[in-house]
Amino acid sequence: MRKIGTSGKRKRSATKYLKAHEPFASKELKDSRLVAETLLECIRTGDLASFREVLMAHLMTVNKVKVAKVAGIGRRTLYDLIDPKKDFNPELSTVSAVIRALAA
Repeated sequence: MRKIGTSGKRKRSATKYLKAHEPFASKELKDSRLVAETLLECIRTGDLASFREVLMAHLMTVNKVKVAKVAGIGRRTLYDLIDPKKDFNPELSTVSAVIRALAA
């Protein structure tokens, strides 16, 4: 039996409208001050899920070791904050250190 393939015309039309998506290349996510303001707003509204998502997205775009040094917290603590397998219940001192580091 002959193998049925996709026509060349169909292959080209399928990829015609696709665009490259770079979720971590956003300028807003790299802007530490904007991220710090957003994190504070999440705290004001009590939205811990959004807090964690914004923090994770920002840390994917920056050097986590530098952020940990500026914040004065351990690198492992920073990684624990963004680990989806762990419970998200950071101490207030950790949250304030991260926000101060981002706002600096």
